[in-house]
Amino acid sequence: MSSLTLPCKLWDDKQWIRSEAISAERVLSPSIRLEHSNELIGFSESMLILNDEAVVERIRKREIKAGVLKLHGISFATAHMRLLRKYIVVVFQTETPLMYRSKGSSVWLAQDNKPQRVAYERVPLGEKNREVNRVQKLAVRSLYALGLDYGIVKVGTLPGRKFVVVDVIPNPRLNTEMENVLIHAIYQYTQQLGETAVKPESITLGADPEFIMQHANGQLALASQYFPRFGRVGCDEIWHGQNRANKPLVEIRPQPTPEPRKLVVRIYQGLITAAKKVKTANVVWLAGGLPRAGYPLGGHIHFSGILLNFKLLRALDNYLALPLVLAEDPNGAKRRPKYGYLGDFRHQFHGGFEYRTLPSWLISPTVTKGVIAAAQLIASRYPYLQLEPLKRLSVQRAYYYGNKTDIQPLVETLWEDLRGLSEYAGYAEFLDPFYKYLLSGKTWDEQRDIRQVWKVPPYQHTPKTSR
Repeated sequence: MSSLTLPCKLWDDKQWIRSEAISAERVLSPSIRLEHSNELIGFSESMLILNDEAVVERIRKREIKAGVLKLHGISFATAHMRLLRKYIVVVFQTETPLMYRSKGSSVWLAQDNKPQRVAYERVPLGEKNREVNRVQKLAVRSLYALGLDYGIVKVGTLPGRKFVVVDVIPNPRLNTEMENVLIHAIYQYTQQLGETAVKPESITLGADPEFIMQHANGQLALASQYFPRFGRVGCDEIWHGQNRANKPLVEIRPQPTPEPRKLVVRIYQGLITAAKKVKTANVVWLAGGLPRAGYPLGGHIHFSGILLNFKLLRALDNYLALPLVLAEDPNGAKRRPKYGYLGDFRHQFHGGFEYRTLPSWLISPTVTKGVIAAAQLIASRYPYLQLEPLKRLSVQRAYYYGNKTDIQPLVETLWEDLRGLSEYAGYAEFLDPFYKYLLSGKTWDEQRDIRQVWKVPPYQHTPKTSR
């Protein structure tokens, strides 16, 4: 079935969308292009395409599909791999509205030349357990990694609580339930397009950047010795060693606000509060991506007041995560792809979401201010941003491997596009120094006590270094 063009005058007709998007054989169109409307003048082409045709064509070969997923840290099923169970997951961008699970507990072969017929049962939407949650997350992550917006993802479970992607299908054959949820999702996307661009001040930002502490002799200083599990300054949930009470990572959790400047001030206040708990200069505070082996750090940003979709995540990846590679310590690339993979997000209880791809930008005030300002600007005006270099596999590789040489010219072009937004001027105080930092050729030093650059005593005075 070929790709489909949907005229804007018919977006309100769900039944017409169904008749056009699904063939007589009940196969979903592999790609959908939406016509511009007066309401969407200036929107990027990518906002009006669901499942880009070039991307669909690229992943037709199974070996290409497997290679892309591997780059993103996702395991793909090999021939004759033995599975305990198999899930069929309907995915539309960040949502999994329908899932099926194989019945019984017998082991079967994923890629057998003569596969046995398997019966499936629908997974109730309210069923939430660790396996179902992991399958849903893997399905969404796989679709995103391949550059798609919708499709069916088949996931297998292996012994040892491991999971593997069996296949990702952009033009699946559908049953009635699948038809209903996918047509509704396409319809809903068309209806919400006009709501995707918002005023920057309507987006509330939060964050929970991390840092780790170590003694002057190099030994780890446990965060749980100084901080509670919860609170404005607290411990991350991961533990050190066998005792789950030993928490190594500190999180700064400022109160959310629509004003980037206030968020930076609250982060600084959180660092001051932390310093009052750790009253020694003999413990250094380290941020960045991987300042200590085995302890990758994140700089998660929380958003509310905006609709979440793949287009927004891709804008954050292209205009924020990709440029930040220029400044990171080369060692930070080792954090990826297990952590820091493109499009990493988590739904939040308050209705917003958490963008989890970035390393800990607490490395300096300049980086912190730039990241927060860019995050709000990008999130609010992303439909008007025209560039998507990460669509190319070569750029994805450059990101995961930390290839700064290939990324720098892309950042210059991306920043020109950001500067083209009329709202940029309101953020220039934070964004211009950040951009200068990115293009300086220097990389941050993950072994330097961040209290020095934040001027939060006490800290040891050490010579400034750059790389």
